This record gives sequence, structure tokens and C-alpha cells, in this order.
Amino acid sequence: MLYNQRTLLLLSLTLFVTTAFLALPLTRNNGIKILSSSSLHSTAADKNKNNNNEDDYEDDRERVQKKRRLSEFVNLEPLPVSDRTRERIELEDQNKVKFVEYGNDLWKLRSNIDELSHELLEALDKGETDIENGIRETLSKVEQRDPELVYRTELELMKDAVSEERSEDATEHMENALNARSCLPQLNLEGLWVGKYGDHGYEMINVTYAGDILIAYKVTGDNNVPRGEITFQADLNPLNPSRIIDHRVDEYNREPLKPIVLTDKASKKWGTKQLPRSHGLGRVAEDNFENAQWMEGQLIIIGEDYFSFAWVPIEHQIFFGRPSPELTLKMLRDGGVSILKEKTWDEAPTPDDDITVWKDYAAHCFAKTEETIDEDLLGNEFSCIWHGVDTEECYFE
Repeated sequence: MLYNQRTLLLLSLTLFVTTAFLALPLTRNNGIKILSSSSLHSTAADKNKNNNNEDDYEDDRERVQKKRRLSEFVNLEPLPVSDRTRERIELEDQNKVKFVEYGNDLWKLRSNIDELSHELLEALDKGETDIENGIRETLSKVEQRDPELVYRTELELMKDAVSEERSEDATEHMENALNARSCLPQLNLEGLWVGKYGDHGYEMINVTYAGDILIAYKVTGDNNVPRGEITFQADLNPLNPSRIIDHRVDEYNREPLKPIVLTDKASKKWGTKQLPRSHGLGRVAEDNFENAQWMEGQLIIIGEDYFSFAWVPIEHQIFFGRPSPELTLKMLRDGGVSILKEKTWDEAPTPDDDITVWKDYAAHCFAKTEETIDEDLLGNEFSCIWHGVDTEECYFE
């Protein structure tokens, strides 16, 4: 009986230990847990469940944020336009209708003015009063369509009114002059422009005005004329042409320049037969901005989107156009100066050449790539440069 009880006790103890041992996860000698297939399946399922919960939480949070962002732009009403802004927009529209736009229509208008002026002189010589009065009336209406003529006339009338202390008349003439001025491309070139400065590559300038004096500052410069310096300027005041304050310009105070007449091919491309030009001053300097000086220049207006400036004594001209936002950011980031090419390569180096030769060649290839990218950003128009200041025609190559 005792034996049986002892045997039963040992069996119970053995069964208890075995059950407890089986309930514990098994481990190898290295201490890494070995899970049963059922335990592994259960753990993976729990992990996937947790991951799914986290993903659902992220998705819900993103949807909430997106909904919150969208709510900021739902049912938005247009911003109210101030009376001052509305008046300005209406005035701009009126000026566009009142004055002839820059281009061939303007040249035709001025040709018509010349013809009417010639007919008026003939009527005066012959004493034909009725014809004279009719021509004067027609001529007056036609002249009011030329913004540059109106601008010059109103400035003269304003100057006389001021000298005679007629303040109300002076204010009226000033407003009329400003309306005409807003339609003159040469007096509305404010902002950023890009042009190719020879071997220095493409550079950016900022055009601003001091009265009717156009001043072009370099936004990105080079070793000759650095950033922040004036690269060229021109006095566009019709009452006092070619006079620039604080610089020696008396020798350049000449008669107004005649417009450049384009070829038929160039005229078709640029949408204008003539290119007006004005006297100006261009800045030149040696390395490190030493021996900086001014020389005679010409500002050539091609339209609202393009113009050029010529340094006459050295027969150098730069063609400017508006940069795209991408090009503006690129030039401001890179400094706007292309890598200078110290050596031109007709063919690649050979395997026997020194490593320094290959480095120079790699730099050259990189510079050519940068130049190609700039050309693509600027467009093909920047390959068109006018040559021949003293000729009557202008050729774009």
C-alpha cells in the first residue's frame, strides 16, 4: 500500500513538472527562443494586427489633416478689389485703347503723321484755309494716338504750367503724361533680365528708373564688373535726351538716334519693322573692377519682352530677355556666372595623357553641359545678336 502511494506521488510530481516544462517556451543553448508553430503563427498575427492598427491610425490622421487643409480652401469668396486698384485697372485698359501699341501699327501711324504734316505745309503755302483747318483737326486726332508724342507734349505743357504757377493745369498735364508713359516699352522695363556677357556667360541684371533715367544693376556679376554695380544706363527723357547726372555725358549729348530698320525676315520674327534706340553709357572695367570707366552706348528697344544694349566703341552688344522662374532660381543659386573655359578641346585626351589633362577636359565638358542647359532655359532667341551699329538694317543671325 505504501509502495503504491509512493509510486502515485512520484507519478503526480512527474506529471506536474512535465506540464510546467511544456508550458514554457523552449530555448537553444544560445538563449534564442524557439517558438512552436502555433506560437509563431499567433505572434505574427498579433504583430500584423498591431501594424494594421498603426497603418489605419496613420491613414486616419492623414485623412483628417487633408480634410483640414481642404477646408481652408472651400467656399472661399474672391478678395474684394479696392477702389484704387479698380481705377488703376480701368485706366490701364483705357490707355491701351487710347494709344497705339508698340510695333508696326505705331510706325504706320507716324508715317501718316508725316504725310499729314507735309500736306499741311502745302495748304499753308497755297493759302487754302478750309483744307488747312481740316488737316489740322485730323492731325491733332492722329497725334493723340502716339504715346511718345503725347508724353513729350504733356511734359512741355506741364513745364510751362509750373513756371507760370498754374498748379491745376500742371497736375492735369502730369496725369496725361503718366498715362502716355505707361504705354512706352522703354520706360517700363523694370525687373530682372538675363543676357550673355561674352566669355563670362549669362548674367542677370535688374532694371530700375530714377525719373526717366534707366539704370541697370548687376544681380550676378563677374570679375570685371561685379554684382551690385551699374552695367549701363540711359536717359530717356524726351525733353532732355542723353543727359545723365553725375557722369561725364556732355560729349554724348547728341541728336536723337534714328530707328534701326529690320530686314523682312527679322521683321516677321520680331513683329516690328523698326527698333527705336537711345544714347546711353556702358560700364567697362579691368579685372577686379579696376580702371572702371564709362563709354558711349545705345539702348535698343525690341519690344516689351526683349531689348539690347551696345557698347559702341568696342562693338559689343548684349541681348536681354526675361528669365523664367526656374532660370532665376538657378542663376541666383549658382551665382549666374558660367565656368570660364581656359582651353578649347577639338578632341578628347588620349589614355596616355596626364591625369591633370583629364581633369581639365572633365571641367570643360561640365561647362559645356551647363551652357547647353542655360541655352535650353533661355530659348533660341538668345542666339540672335544684332551687328552693325552704323548700318540702316539690322540682321539677326
